[in-house]
Amino acid sequence: MNQTSGSMDSYGAQSFMSAEFRQRNIQPSDCIARSWKRSLLKYGLDPNKAGEIEVLSSSEMRQQLQQQEDYLNIARQGLTGLSKRIVDAGYSVVLTDETGLTLATNLPQGEKARSKESGLLIGARWAENMVGTNGIGTCLVEKESLIVHQDEHFYPSHKQLSCSVTPIFDPMGELRGCLNASCLGADKAKDNQFLTLQMVMMYGRMIENSYFRKTYRNQITLNIRPAESFFDLAQEQLLAVNERGVIIGANRSSFFEYSSLLPANQSLPGSKLEEIIGISIDELLTKTNGGSNVIKLYSPLLLEEIELALRVPGNKTFVLNKQTRPSAIAKKGSFGKHPSLEELSGNDPRMGKIVRQISQVLNKDIPVLITGETGTGKEAFARAIHQASGRANGPFVALNCAAIPETLIESELFGYRSGTFTGANKKGMTGKLELANGGTLFLDEIGDMPVQLQTRLLRVLAERESMPLGSSEPIALDLQIISATHQNLKERIEQKAFREDFYYRLNGMPVKLPALRDRTDKESIIASVIHRELKHEGEYTLTEQVLEILKQYHWPGNIRQLMSVLKYAAAVSENNEINVECLPDDVLENTSMPCDPPQEINAEETKAEHNPLSKYAGSHEGQLLLDTLKKHRWNITMVSEELNICRSTVYRKMKKFNIIQPNDVY
Repeated sequence: MNQTSGSMDSYGAQSFMSAEFRQRNIQPSDCIARSWKRSLLKYGLDPNKAGEIEVLSSSEMRQQLQQQEDYLNIARQGLTGLSKRIVDAGYSVVLTDETGLTLATNLPQGEKARSKESGLLIGARWAENMVGTNGIGTCLVEKESLIVHQDEHFYPSHKQLSCSVTPIFDPMGELRGCLNASCLGADKAKDNQFLTLQMVMMYGRMIENSYFRKTYRNQITLNIRPAESFFDLAQEQLLAVNERGVIIGANRSSFFEYSSLLPANQSLPGSKLEEIIGISIDELLTKTNGGSNVIKLYSPLLLEEIELALRVPGNKTFVLNKQTRPSAIAKKGSFGKHPSLEELSGNDPRMGKIVRQISQVLNKDIPVLITGETGTGKEAFARAIHQASGRANGPFVALNCAAIPETLIESELFGYRSGTFTGANKKGMTGKLELANGGTLFLDEIGDMPVQLQTRLLRVLAERESMPLGSSEPIALDLQIISATHQNLKERIEQKAFREDFYYRLNGMPVKLPALRDRTDKESIIASVIHRELKHEGEYTLTEQVLEILKQYHWPGNIRQLMSVLKYAAAVSENNEINVECLPDDVLENTSMPCDPPQEINAEETKAEHNPLSKYAGSHEGQLLLDTLKKHRWNITMVSEELNICRSTVYRKMKKFNIIQPNDVY
């Protein structure tokens, strides 16, 4: 080694690695090469020196095992199952935490001594920054399944090992540890380890799925897989949802399948179930008879038919009262029923006029174009038009033109027949136009539809027939078109981003929904939101001061923001009374009303000026809060006591730093 790793630059590291790889006669994968580069440049390690493995003392290890008890109880089953199949072939099976600390092992009888000498023992820490490139440490950094075979290890002292490793993630997508199968003196060919890696990956997914099921044993969960496909246990997609149909957890297959399809700023936890499977939670309860039946339906995100099984635990009721069973609620159809036109109009004169005009054009084959700011309820209004029309018993099919990649929106809208694309669904796919036949097609964010697709859709609307991709026979269409956008389409026309003739085809009846700040019936809207969104949680009351603040606030996010504010306020309220202390900071900061909290709260907040949390700022403050929440398993009372702040302040800080409690059994 001509220079020490501590004095290397990137060019020197690359040169050294090339020479070392030639000498060792290896052709490393990209992830192995990246690990070597980190070992040299980031960690300053020297492969010519012995790489010592840290081993915790017995007392330190006992403490670690106590802290990891839940994880171990689940993962040990997977470790045992894998060991039964490969330990007789000379493989040692190792389970670690996210730091590379070995928590459990199962070693082959004849190799126990050699395996322990090689560092495969409980208490050993295989962190990449300490021992360089190795199966466990590199897997945890790269967060992907891999093989580190013999001379690919950074330190020559580990070259007798061949390691097949897969990471293990918890139901929030956080790295939890890894599962590793290592053998001593394996065959020189790395390819011979690929089958071992597949087995390790399979048991890793089983551990994750068991972890998911135990974590969400008291929650509604879904098992999803492609319809008519061979069942692969390791690839089953699991989702957990709350009573409002919001996703609160997922297994790795779901993260892998759905995260890349969601908008860049949207995570899977926190998304609405309807965005994934195309129907709401109450509709799903109805279709599955409260979880009794396995059903098939079309997923708007996967663009294929899926098979879905719903599990409703015995303690879950999806209730308006504690005695109602979920299947009964689903059959009644009372939970989550979409509001009617009259309910949406409220007591506002402008909304009343809009509803009267809509009523006059119903069932007259006149397309409707709904405009308005984001959050004004355009989709809710479109659904209400559908329900009020003679097509109410037909399908209501929504397509968000901004949420689907431009390359997929044409097949999503028109569908395709079998054999049209390489890699496409073998049975073809029914497009939104065909699915909406006999009902209503809602084109949301129509301003984002590609111009070339506008041309084709314009022809469809004129001829009233659709031609799926790869088909030779057109399909006659009978549907109502409702479009919506928050953009100024006339400006888009001037920018050549929207066709003028397409605009006039869609704009049969223009409907402009007023912003919430401009409506005269805010009080009735607030009451309606509380009744519709919170009724399953109990009866809530607002103080007069809160009501006045909500009426005066300018609501940039409109009704959608109002719903979020009221849900948050209800969550932090005591005795179901929403007072000023329950409102988020951004609402209080933008109100002209005096909103001093009660004196006892003032005293506590004043005391909080010198508490541990107040010593931190920005991301440090948020990280301290998150660490404390995890420490106390999201017990808000214990967190408020440790940080010496009131419970409502904990909730405010969680909202400020976008910290979302994963579930109620974390």
